[in-house]
Amino acid sequence: MPAVSPVEWDIVEARVQTATVKYGLEKPSLGFLYVALEQHFPDRAIDYPEMIVDGGNDLGVDAIEILEREDRAEVLIFQSKHRTSLKSTDRTINDGEVLKIGSFLHALFEKEARLLTTGNLQLTEAVGRIWELHKRGVICRYRVIFCSNGKGLSRSAQQILDSTLQPLGNVDYEVYGPSEIMRDIGSAEREREIGNLQVVGKEAFERSDGDIRGVIASVDARSFVELIQTADGKSIKRHLFDENLRIFLGANGGYNSNIIQTAVSEDSHLFWYLNNGITITCKDYAYNKGHSNPIIRIDDFQIVNGAQTSHSLLEAYRRSPEAFDNVVLMVRIYATSRNDIAEKVAVATNSQARIQARDLRANHPVMKKLEIAFQDQGYFFERKRNMHADREPRKRIDALKLGQILLSYQMGEPDRAKADSDTIFGDRFHLIFHEHYSVDELCRLVELYRLIEEMRDNHVAQQRDAIEPTGERQYLVYGHWFVLYAARLIVSSKGKQIPHGNDASTLVLEALALVARACARVKSTAQYQLFRSSKTKDRIIAELEGRQMSLFDL
Repeated sequence: MPAVSPVEWDIVEARVQTATVKYGLEKPSLGFLYVALEQHFPDRAIDYPEMIVDGGNDLGVDAIEILEREDRAEVLIFQSKHRTSLKSTDRTINDGEVLKIGSFLHALFEKEARLLTTGNLQLTEAVGRIWELHKRGVICRYRVIFCSNGKGLSRSAQQILDSTLQPLGNVDYEVYGPSEIMRDIGSAEREREIGNLQVVGKEAFERSDGDIRGVIASVDARSFVELIQTADGKSIKRHLFDENLRIFLGANGGYNSNIIQTAVSEDSHLFWYLNNGITITCKDYAYNKGHSNPIIRIDDFQIVNGAQTSHSLLEAYRRSPEAFDNVVLMVRIYATSRNDIAEKVAVATNSQARIQARDLRANHPVMKKLEIAFQDQGYFFERKRNMHADREPRKRIDALKLGQILLSYQMGEPDRAKADSDTIFGDRFHLIFHEHYSVDELCRLVELYRLIEEMRDNHVAQQRDAIEPTGERQYLVYGHWFVLYAARLIVSSKGKQIPHGNDASTLVLEALALVARACARVKSTAQYQLFRSSKTKDRIIAELEGRQMSLFDL
């Protein structure tokens, strides 16, 4: 019996083919890995080359992403298996693949030096970052994600994995298979969810207005955690947040340490007062009015606001379930059959979120003018995410990426283009987006960056079979924003405008060579760290001016 139906196979495989073409990948197996990454990190396509370690000496790991959050970090380790035909989807992830992951984790925990001598640049960088987190006393939690368009773990592989991971501690795993893929890409109809919430005492207030009614209640936080967690208790039911404007998936946005701390502290009884609560829309709800401690039954519901609270509560419960005795959560439940009302509720309750800064700026007059100006040049400026999804990819200009380009090139801050990208639509918006640009120059700048990005993608594809990450192009993986910055220095020093065509390609190669020379002497610093330091800019300037910098300046 195949693991997926023919229709499901066609849907997933179509997305694999699309990703393979979109990212210029050599083989569908990488396209499938990109599909999985798109679901976990939907707005971070530019970072995929840094995450992917698949290739020579990858030790059974295909991608690693490290999410740092104050005194904690989450390390996501991906292993991807793409089946090439519907018939082959009945194959499971075998013992050998699981043993590779186990061996890698044990070597990681034991700090085995061999992990730094694989010749795999991205793997080396990731391992170095993890060990540096350990050195700083940062608590790391690990999640291994087995991605497959076929069946999941075989019974023996699961037994091996449980046995292997048990002594390590702080390591979980999950299978990201066909049902999870279908759920997340939204091609299948969202399943109808029914759940229960436990009201505390008689703290429930209800009102009704025609085609909408609602109840605001204080509920036992444990009942809410039970409502949103998967059957194994390891993660969130993602489909419950399909209509949440923040697109906040656990691995995508991080937890809020303040929320967690409040929930597990001696002052956990203050949670109701310190947290804004949760907003749920549903088709219907019911409870025994007037009774003490009634249970509210909600039918076909979505959590439209409070995703950060949801993920943080689940994390807090995993750490200290006994602390939840006094945690009370305020929940707003709105029942309506009108989709437009549900949408209005989602929009109205999502104005405070960090990820919404971009959306809140989408209708700014400057953004609208840029859209018109780019359109006159044959480009489609996406002030809203994916608003021109039906257009030719090369003619689409994403607002966030343009902001990063301007931050690197115009403002001379390549180190902040990635690390502080959330400020682009925040307090630095007016410095980055304004009406004083020449649209022709912006178009040339976008095309210049795309040459760098394409060179980076081609290098990442070619290096997968390399033994050692050598040559100038190795600096493209983590330093592409600095290459753009170096291009600006070169253009400025020559007093010329941004070139196009063959001259632009020549400029990119010259800028890359400049970055490579400036960074070649820094032997002991990881590239990830090197390209997050503002002093790397000084090195590039010094190299351009023929000066020497101390090796201790970084």
